[in-house]
Amino acid sequence: IHFYKRCELRYYYKYSSLALVVGYLLHKIMKVSSSSMKKFVAVCLPMVLVVSGLILLTTHHNIFMYIFKTQLVLSPVSGSFPMWQELPAPMLASMYLFNVLNPVEVSAGAKPELEEVGPYVFTEQHDKVRLNWNENGTVTYRQVRTWHFVPELSKGSLDDNVTIVNSVAATLGYMIEQNVAGIWRPAVDVFLRGIKEKLFVTKTVREIIFDGYHDPLFDNLEEIMELLPFIRKMVPEGSVMDKFAFFYGRNGTDYTDGVFNMFTGAGDSTKMGQVHSWNYSTTGFFPGQCGQVRGGAGEFYPPGLEKTYIEMFSNDLCRTLRFNFNTELMVKGINSYEYTADKSFFANGTENPLNACYEPQNVFLPSGVYNTSICRFGAPVFVSQPHFYLADPYYLDMIAKGMSPNSTLHNTYFRIEPRAGVPTDVTARFQLNVLVDKVSGISMLKDVTKTYFPVMWFENKAGVPDDLVFKMKLLANLPEILQGMGWAQLGLAVAICIIVTLVFVSKRRGEDTSPILNQSIQEDSQDENVFLDQED
Repeated sequence: IHFYKRCELRYYYKYSSLALVVGYLLHKIMKVSSSSMKKFVAVCLPMVLVVSGLILLTTHHNIFMYIFKTQLVLSPVSGSFPMWQELPAPMLASMYLFNVLNPVEVSAGAKPELEEVGPYVFTEQHDKVRLNWNENGTVTYRQVRTWHFVPELSKGSLDDNVTIVNSVAATLGYMIEQNVAGIWRPAVDVFLRGIKEKLFVTKTVREIIFDGYHDPLFDNLEEIMELLPFIRKMVPEGSVMDKFAFFYGRNGTDYTDGVFNMFTGAGDSTKMGQVHSWNYSTTGFFPGQCGQVRGGAGEFYPPGLEKTYIEMFSNDLCRTLRFNFNTELMVKGINSYEYTADKSFFANGTENPLNACYEPQNVFLPSGVYNTSICRFGAPVFVSQPHFYLADPYYLDMIAKGMSPNSTLHNTYFRIEPRAGVPTDVTARFQLNVLVDKVSGISMLKDVTKTYFPVMWFENKAGVPDDLVFKMKLLANLPEILQGMGWAQLGLAVAICIIVTLVFVSKRRGEDTSPILNQSIQEDSQDENVFLDQED
């Protein structure tokens, strides 16, 4: 009896521990009414788990790519299309202007003293319009950018007055120096003084950035071209407008960014989001490889990014920009690669041979600025990082006051989830500079010192909206999740096999011990009978 009780207790503990392991699954198996059906389930379920687990382990990349192609590869019905056509959340665009504190002294040859004002913060929304899906796996579209002022995030009003270098006058001086012979300059100077053209103007922020301000040259340009016909060749077709502003005519229009043709990723995911042509051409303004239209459009990149570099095509700069890998980090829990605009970004051709073909012939500039005049109707506009960050000290030495380059405030970076190629955090910062140089025979420019004059800089920030963070995490970790599920299924299959084996062995042992127990009980009964007989 004690032996039986010990066996019963041992089996109880064994069955209890096993029940904790399999629980519900074993209960369901043992609930099957037919004994043969129980055996069938006990054999087939582990086999199914093994097969499905092996499939997940060996095809997790293929499953990821299938989801990528059905959800991210761009098409009118893909999951990514609504977010691509219209940003799920507007970007924030912060704009800073450089107020000139000593315009009279600068005109007389002094170095400029500048004061940074702002930021003037806007929301910036992007909408893709006039879509045309092509058979070669590309989509042709135009982009509408819309800005709305956000006063609560801004430091100042759009009605603030700011004194800046007059880009119209500076551009005119640059063209005169390049194209007008000395014999004609006195006549041009008389004309400019007659219309009261000025090198510096004081305008409101809204006029400088978007609304535009009127320059007297616009009213009298036809007159001067009739007086001096050779000037007509200095004025490219389409370059003259009724007003001037750095973003004049760009707010809410679909023509200023040009016509893009971009690979959707259909048929070849390695080209996902790459620009195929711009304004119906695969070549741009520059010779050689610099003139090739290539790089991402900014919204998507091919899956499987490497720790090397990425390229983006900028219609504003009419060229491809290369961002080198910097580090690997987490953005809201999403693994991301960071690519930055490092010192080679705007380096000259001597320091970075890849940039040599962006430089005009016989023109040498210290590293740190990019000459955009070739795609800006000849205007002497040079782009740099804010406050000449990472630029040659040559440019900072031209400014007496107001420049304080800082890596935290002025660097540019792209952070991208590498598996899917989706940006997670983007901050782009660039500065516009106008070349002001001495021009003999022109009164307003005859005494100035050559200066790459900072006018404004802007910052664009975009990231993953909070409501999309979970989906991005799921997508970024999908291969590991699938692998984990595969290993879990293999482990569960092994556990079921072990449990079924133990149950089977336990039952066999129970059957083997039953005759022994019966015999023991019979012997005990006989002994009791003997004692009873003796008493009798």
